[in-house]
Amino acid sequence: MSDVGTSGQTPTPSSPDIGQQFEGAALTQCPPANPANNICTAQYEPVCVKTKVGSVFSYRTASNACSACNIPEAVGYTKGKCN
Repeated sequence: MSDVGTSGQTPTPSSPDIGQQFEGAALTQCPPANPANNICTAQYEPVCVKTKVGSVFSYRTASNACSACNIPEAVGYTKGKCN
């Protein structure tokens, strides 16, 4: 069974444990959103995406770095699923 939905992302509730995943890891910044370049391959190399809406940060697992950065609210990501 896969934990990835049809959009390639699974929302993950924010918790202190997930935030700690970003503390020791290098956060790869997403470039500014560019709708013209939003086609990604289908390989499954999960990443944990940090998103920001207003002043609220949340985390979700995306199927790969490309799909992670296609989330308009994405700040950056680290390799691996969100804890």
